[in-house]
Amino acid sequence: MALKTDIRGMHYEYPDYFEVGREKIREFAAAIKCDDPASLDEKAAAELGYPGLVAPATFMTLFAILAQKGFFQTVDVGLESMQIVQVDQKFVYKRPVVAGDRLWCHFDIVSVQERFGADIVVSKNTCIHDDGEIVMEAYTTLMGQQGENSAKIDFL
Repeated sequence: MALKTDIRGMHYEYPDYFEVGREKIREFAAAIKCDDPASLDEKAAAELGYPGLVAPATFMTLFAILAQKGFFQTVDVGLESMQIVQVDQKFVYKRPVVAGDRLWCHFDIVSVQERFGADIVVSKNTCIHDDGEIVMEAYTTLMGQQGENSAKIDFL
């Protein structure tokens, strides 16, 4: 196995909350060319019954990457010498994320498998509202392989 540390079943809680800002929602929506009025106009969101702007479906990648980064900074798995690619990501929403939400994240390693000389790691981010409600679960699959031409990963 290329990973230095056996991370199977490990759990990490991101140490701070993520507050969903309305301008950040608008900025993200513009960046991904989302023209949904509920993500851009508070009146349109209110007409649909939401208390604030509705974040686009992929908005929570902003928080998921923070939790992932926090975990990999805490646990040395040797990623700096690996070639890594994200091969899958899935979001399971329990309800829409809206401006003003204050969310916490629990990060779990669901599985680690070695296939054809590569490590395949599946992680799960569970985003929880301040009131304890699970808002969203994100599953990310990364594949890493040792390589002489591996680039140093700066985000870690």
